[in-house]
Amino acid sequence: MSRLPAFPVRGGCACGAVRYEVLSSPPVTFACCCTDCQTLTGSGFSLAMAVMREHFRVTRGEVATWIRRSEAGNEIPQNICAHCGVRLYSEPYWGPQTVTVRAGTLDEAGWVQPAAAYYLRSKAPWLSFPEGTLLYDTVPDDIMPVARRWREICEG
Repeated sequence: MSRLPAFPVRGGCACGAVRYEVLSSPPVTFACCCTDCQTLTGSGFSLAMAVMREHFRVTRGEVATWIRRSEAGNEIPQNICAHCGVRLYSEPYWGPQTVTVRAGTLDEAGWVQPAAAYYLRSKAPWLSFPEGTLLYDTVPDDIMPVARRWREICEG
């Protein structure tokens, strides 16, 4: 029995100006505990899901883009609502085939569980993850274990 919802799933920003759809299941989900994500969310981590670019579309509104530079110096476009500033998705530097959707902007995000947690070296000491979550000090060199773990979670 899958834990996944029926697709497409929808989401948007806080003011409602921007709406988007995710047309199929993400290949991976993760929590990022880097200090940038902590700052951008005002929390201990950002819950994210990689989505194939062809399975993601903005259906309404104006998205603005600003460039965040990672600690490694990579430029990462951040796509936000032009009105309220909510970060909706980013474009990873490693390839144009995916976007990283901020799962907290989904209308219903309860089904998104992180398969992995990244940047544990900067994780708040009070933060813990479910048993079985793959843990990385930075980002993994190989994403396949994260994809396999996500499939295991979905098959629940």
